[in-house]
Amino acid sequence: MKIQNGVVMRSPLLLGAICCLALASSPALAGAPTTVGAASVTGSAERTEVSIPLTGENPAYSAFKASNPDRLVIDFPASAVAEGATVGTGGLVSRGELSSFNDGTEVVRLTLYLSGPFTHELRQEGASLVVSLSPGAAADPLADALAGGRLSGPAATPEGPSLTTLDFAFDESLSRVVLGLNSVEPAVSQPSDRLIVVDLPGAAMPSSLAREIDSSRFFSPVESVKARPTRAGTRVEIALREPVQYQLKREGQLFTVEITNPASMTQARAERAQHSAQAAPSDPDSNEGRGLSNASGKEIIIGSKGFTEDPQTTLGSGSGSDDPNALSFAEDAPGASSARYRGRRMSIDLQGADIHAVFRFIADTADLNIVASDEVQGTVTVRLKDVPWDQALAAVLQAKGLAAQRFGNIIRVAHIETIKSEQQAAVEKDKATKLLEPLEIYIAPLDYGSVTEVAAQLEPLLSERGSIQADSRSNQLIIKDVRATIAMMRELLKRVDQQNRAVSIEARFVEATSSKVNSLGIQWGSSVDASGATGYQTGAFFPNSIGVSGGLSQAGASQFYSPDTDSLLVDLGSSGSSGAIAFSLGSIPGLIDLDARLSALETEGWGRLVSSPRVSVMDNESATVTQGASIPYESVSAQGTTVQFVDAVLQFVITPHITTDGHVAMDVKIKNNRPDFSQTVQGRPAIAKKELETKVLVLDGDTAVLGGVYATEESWSQERVPGLGSIPLLGYLFKNSSTAHRQNEMLVFITPRIVADD
Repeated sequence: MKIQNGVVMRSPLLLGAICCLALASSPALAGAPTTVGAASVTGSAERTEVSIPLTGENPAYSAFKASNPDRLVIDFPASAVAEGATVGTGGLVSRGELSSFNDGTEVVRLTLYLSGPFTHELRQEGASLVVSLSPGAAADPLADALAGGRLSGPAATPEGPSLTTLDFAFDESLSRVVLGLNSVEPAVSQPSDRLIVVDLPGAAMPSSLAREIDSSRFFSPVESVKARPTRAGTRVEIALREPVQYQLKREGQLFTVEITNPASMTQARAERAQHSAQAAPSDPDSNEGRGLSNASGKEIIIGSKGFTEDPQTTLGSGSGSDDPNALSFAEDAPGASSARYRGRRMSIDLQGADIHAVFRFIADTADLNIVASDEVQGTVTVRLKDVPWDQALAAVLQAKGLAAQRFGNIIRVAHIETIKSEQQAAVEKDKATKLLEPLEIYIAPLDYGSVTEVAAQLEPLLSERGSIQADSRSNQLIIKDVRATIAMMRELLKRVDQQNRAVSIEARFVEATSSKVNSLGIQWGSSVDASGATGYQTGAFFPNSIGVSGGLSQAGASQFYSPDTDSLLVDLGSSGSSGAIAFSLGSIPGLIDLDARLSALETEGWGRLVSSPRVSVMDNESATVTQGASIPYESVSAQGTTVQFVDAVLQFVITPHITTDGHVAMDVKIKNNRPDFSQTVQGRPAIAKKELETKVLVLDGDTAVLGGVYATEESWSQERVPGLGSIPLLGYLFKNSSTAHRQNEMLVFITPRIVADD
């Protein structure tokens, strides 16, 4: 880039081709919209062909390669996707995507993902675009474009009608798009108020010009300039920020589209120069995607005089110190390590040279004017190699105790103390002016904010003579200050006194339980009564009779042998049995009796509990929902008996914050405490606690799982008679068994929804 007579010239080299950019032929934009149909893939991994049907008048397209992963991207401007259109796969094509975006016009983008490095060719076959793909590393289009040591011009341009150069030029009043033409007559049209099209029938163009010139950093109505080859020749598209007037000029082989810069941009550029603010010019209306935004709107800076400014324009990165729009240069000669230098590089080797000669050398390299005051004297020895000119100047200034100020394309050099004293005098003058300026009263009614809180925020911004009062009765602020401060506060209040957005939040506390119990047991008893009652005495004097029975009754009390009393020998029945089979065997006289009962139990249960608290809350405010009961407990102390209450409630406490990208950040506290009557102390139930506390970020309308617990309990128990219960097979007559399996699952879900503004 170079500066000539106040005009910025962008050479093709500085605006060079994007890596691996290659364009195919495409027709004129001015016809009917193009429809892109389904892309079919044929061939093998050695050679793959993709056929893309196109309908409409003169469909246009452009293609470029990308890596990581390897892919080929084809754009179709002024196009739409056919209904149900898809992209096939096969050969080198592993995946394909069809999408669309707005680039001044609707653009359809076809992305082909390849299985590895590839080369490609594009050709027209009837109403279809055919892409031929072959495996292998591709040639470097940028290296081809640079063949012969130049990007454009006769040495790199095909013979016959052609576009040889493409540049953008800018000054205070005009923006120019300059086209170098060879044997071609341009046709200019304006399809829309934000697009100018220059068609070059039958003209070819070098691949180095097949790129976009981004002029959005200038105070210019031109957003960008693009060149595309077409089936009918070549087209240049000039995208505009706003409707403007333009005129056409031609001088020999140069064709110029002159666009008048709007007065608003000219004034904005002058204000940047007056305030010595580094600028990256842009228009707030076209700044979408470059600046920041918040829940209340776009970011904005309020100037000291109440005027609003776009932060991207004031604070964004400039286009370089050699750009006339980069208005500030040096303040108190910052150290070489603390500045960022972007000027044209230069080399200088001088010994004992007059400092004014050094300044002239740097001024010639930077194509700027340097004015040094009479107090700047002396010599300097400099040896710098391949450094930016602004860094070289800063080093010389620092070495000699000097500083510089920049006004447009003029740099003024003076001693640091001189510039400091001038700045201090300017500050004192401004302060004295404010002391003489009359005070005014501004009454500001607030719709949503609290006057007390807002007044506390504005108070530090008052001038020395200013004051602020809060009228709580009418919710108004009474501000007394100079006009510039009032204007600044008025703009600030527009953004502070905003309706706070609301969030509707639903939480779900889900508990699921299941249980299964199996129990099997046996009870049996026997008695032998050899006595006179049965007629089977022993016949001996002693023992004359013998009786045998169980030693433990069903009631659990000790029981020894007693006639006519039945007792169990084995009492190992299943607990809570739901079914049993009983057997009874005996002799007619009652000498021997045998009773047995086999009992079994199987239980299975399932349950689910869903608690769903909901609440609507303002942004950055807290909300609480509580449901449940307070359980009384008696407490005995030296002072007597007191009753205390313990909460067993479902409680939902949340504080949301709406982010700029449509998410909701939340501080969440959830309690689900319930009385557990299966465990009591003096008749009072224990409290089963389930609590969760976390911070989470969730997209508007999405549901997130905050947490959960999954518990499984398995148990097995057996009761048996020692010794006898361990005998194989026979031991089943002397034991019982019980198996239990229980599961408990708990999950917590949350769904925020941002309430739409009225």
